[in-house]
Amino acid sequence: MNITFPHFIELLLITGIIIAIGIPLFGKLPNTRPFSKIDPVEEEFKHLLVRKEELLLSLKELEVDLQADKISIEDSDALRSKIEGEAIAILERIDELKKNIKKHGRSASKNFLLA
Repeated sequence: MNITFPHFIELLLITGIIIAIGIPLFGKLPNTRPFSKIDPVEEEFKHLLVRKEELLLSLKELEVDLQADKISIEDSDALRSKIEGEAIAILERIDELKKNIKKHGRSASKNFLLA
């Protein structure tokens, strides 16, 4: 195998580039976890907030469907009471979670009280 001087220079350049890119990427891996622990209370709180928004959208869609005569008044009232019942339960649970967080003073869960 005959390696000429230009091939040797190319090999050195490629090796240098690989080392220059590889050291920052693989040289010092942190000892910490890449993801933080999941707080079940915070996850429940986030889920409840999303579900609350979904229910509000459902109520708005129900009103539009009623105005467009896509649904009868009886069906609309039944669906509205079902959605409102679920929304009340979710709002009560959100309030309960907020009170528990404030009472116990969880530092990891401070951010979601702003929602």
